Amino acid sequence: MKMRRAISTGAIATIAGMAIAQPTVDGVFDPGTEGSFYTDLIWVNNVPTGFGDNQAGDMIGGDLGNPEAVTTGTEIRIPLSALGNPSSFRIAGWINSGDRTFLSNQILHDGTLPVDTGNIGGQPDWDTDARFPGNEFVTVNSFASGTPVIDGTLDAGYGAAHFIQTNYTGFGDNGDASDQGGGGSEIDGLYIMADATDLYIFVAGNIEANGNALDLYIDTDNGATGASSLGTGSGTGAYIIDAQSGMVFDSGFAPNYVLSVDSEWVDPDRLPRAYFGAFTGNNAAVDLLGTIAGYGAAGAGTLTGGDAGISASLAVNNSNIEGVGGSPTDPTPAAPDAQWAYGSELNNARVFIDIPNNNLYLFIAGNIQVNYNKFVLFFDSQPGGQNVLLDNNVDISFNNLNGMSNITFDSGFEPDYWLNINNGVDGGSGNLLRFTDAATLRTNGANIDPFFGVITDYGSYDGGDVALFPVIPFDGPRIDIQDGSLGSLFANYGPRLSAVDPMNPISNLINIAVNNSNVAGVTDTDASGASAVNTGIEIRIDLDELGWDGVQDILVSGWIANDAFNYISNQVLGGIPGPDNIGPRDADEDGVNDLDFNTISGDQFLNLTNPTIIDDCAADINADGALNFFDISEFLTLFSAMDPQADFNNDGAFNFFDISEFLSAFAEGCP
Repeated sequence: MKMRRAISTGAIATIAGMAIAQPTVDGVFDPGTEGSFYTDLIWVNNVPTGFGDNQAGDMIGGDLGNPEAVTTGTEIRIPLSALGNPSSFRIAGWINSGDRTFLSNQILHDGTLPVDTGNIGGQPDWDTDARFPGNEFVTVNSFASGTPVIDGTLDAGYGAAHFIQTNYTGFGDNGDASDQGGGGSEIDGLYIMADATDLYIFVAGNIEANGNALDLYIDTDNGATGASSLGTGSGTGAYIIDAQSGMVFDSGFAPNYVLSVDSEWVDPDRLPRAYFGAFTGNNAAVDLLGTIAGYGAAGAGTLTGGDAGISASLAVNNSNIEGVGGSPTDPTPAAPDAQWAYGSELNNARVFIDIPNNNLYLFIAGNIQVNYNKFVLFFDSQPGGQNVLLDNNVDISFNNLNGMSNITFDSGFEPDYWLNINNGVDGGSGNLLRFTDAATLRTNGANIDPFFGVITDYGSYDGGDVALFPVIPFDGPRIDIQDGSLGSLFANYGPRLSAVDPMNPISNLINIAVNNSNVAGVTDTDASGASAVNTGIEIRIDLDELGWDGVQDILVSGWIANDAFNYISNQVLGGIPGPDNIGPRDADEDGVNDLDFNTISGDQFLNLTNPTIIDDCAADINADGALNFFDISEFLTLFSAMDPQADFNNDGAFNFFDISEFLSAFAEGCP
C-alpha cells in the first residue's frame, strides 16, 4: 500500500505563506475541483450492507404495512367489577409521550381518520377539531368469551379485531424483534375477551421502552355519565390527567375509567407498569396498579407494588416489526434522490487537513437511510480520551451517548470527540429532517467545575428541516449559561470551544452535509462498486474545536447503527470480516454493553493524518508497484490464511471464484 500525508497540500501552502481554497461542503466529492484537496481513497469497504441497499426506483408510497398481521403487543387483565361489570363499552386510546403532553397519531378511531394524519400534539378537542371528522373511539358491543394467557401474544380465542389501524406511526417504526424492542410505538389492532370475573384487553403493536404510554379511556354507559373533558387528577397517577387537562372528548363519549401503561426506569432496565383510575365528573383519581418483571412472556404476570388495591395483570411484548410503517403513505421521492435514501451504507473515505484554514475535512461516501438510523463518529485527536466509553459524558441524543458506555475500542484508539448524524421524517409535518449531535469526550467524563460542582460541558446539536438546513451550520442561537441552574447544558454551537467561553460562542465550527443519491456502491450481496461512489457524508470541523494538539495522528472510528443506537450494522469504518451485522451492543442482554472491537479482526478506525492510500492496482498485493511472482505468492499465503484481503469477490467465502478474480485482475495489469 502507498502512504501519503493528508496534510501535504496544506503544508505547501503554509510554506508559501498563503491560505488556500477549500472544498465545498455539500456531500459530493468532485474529482475535478476537489481532487487537489482530498487525498485519494484511504479506505474502501469490502462488506455488503446489512442495513438496506438504496436502489434506483426505491420509494415508499401507498403501503400502510400489515397491521392486521400483528400478534404481539400489550395485554391487560382487569377485574370486570372494577369497571362496573359492563357487557359492552366504548373505548378511546392513543400512544402518548411519557409526560402525557404530546399525543402521537396512533389513536383508536371509527375508520374516518384521514390518511396520513400527523402526530396530534397537545390537548385536542376531538369533537370540533377539523382534523378528526368522525369519532375517535371504538364501540365494543360484544366480545369473545374465554380466558387467555397473559403473555403479550394474541390468543385465537380473542376472535376478530374491534379495530385495525389505518394510519402510519409518527412515533417511530420499530425494527428490533426482541421482546423489549428497539424503538417505535404503534397501535395496530384492538381485541377484547372476558370470562366470568375479568376483562382482557389486547392492543397489538408496540409501546417504546422509553416512557411512551398507551392511554385507554373506557366509557361504560354510552356517555350518560363520566368526563366530557379532562379536568384534574389526583393520586400517584395524577399527572396522566393533569398533563392533558382541557382535552375535550367526542360528543357521545364520556369515559368513566382510565387505564394507562408505560414504563419506569428500575436500574438496570425499564419495567412496564400500569395505572387505573375512575372519573368523578371531569376529574379522576388515578393510582398505580403496579409493575411487572420485564418485557415479553418471561416478564409478564400480576402487577405488584401498586396502591390502587386492584389485582390486575400485564404483559408487554414489543417484538412486532410488521404493523404500520413509519412514513406517510403518500409517495416519497424515488431513488436516486439527493436527500432520500432507503438503505444505509459506507463505501469509501477521503480526507483533507487544511492547516492554513485550521480545518479537517472528511468525506465518507455512502447513504444514511431516512429512518433515523445513526451514523456515529468518534475522533481521537489528542492524548487521553476514552478507550472504553464512560457513562458520565454529557446528556446528548436523549442521553444515548451515555447509553453506549462500556463499548471498548481497538487498542491505541481513545476518542475525545463524538458526532452523530441522522435523518428521518417528522411525524407531524411529514417533512424530511436532518440532525447532527456533538460532544467532547474527556478522559474522566464531562467537565465539572471543581469549585461550584456544576457541569460546564455542552451537549451540542443542530439541524432541522433539510429545506432550511442543506448544510448543518452549528451557528446558534441556543447556548445555555453555566450558572449551575441546569443539570445538563445544551448548545447549537461546537461543544468544546463553547465550554471555554460560552458568552462568546463561535459559529460554523462544524459543518455537515449529506447527499443520499448513491444507488451504486455496496449492495446487500456485493461490495465491488464501493470505490466508485462520490456522494455521501461530508464533514468540516475546526481543528481547535476537534481538540487536535498538532502532534498526534488524528484517528476516526465510526459505524451505522439503528435509530436507538443499540444495534450496530456491518457498515464500519476500517471494515469488519462480515458479512453479518455486529448486532446488539449488549449481546448477552445483561444491561451492560459488551462490544469490544479488539475481538474483531483488523482495526476499526482510520488514520487521517497519515492515511494508507488505497492502491488502484488491486492485484499488486504486496504494494511494491509491480505485478510479478511475489504478488501471486502473497495472494496464496493470504488465501490459505483466509485473510479478508484474499476475498477478491467480496462474498465472505474463500474459494475458486476468489482465485479467478485475482488472476483476472493480475492479467489486466496496473494503470
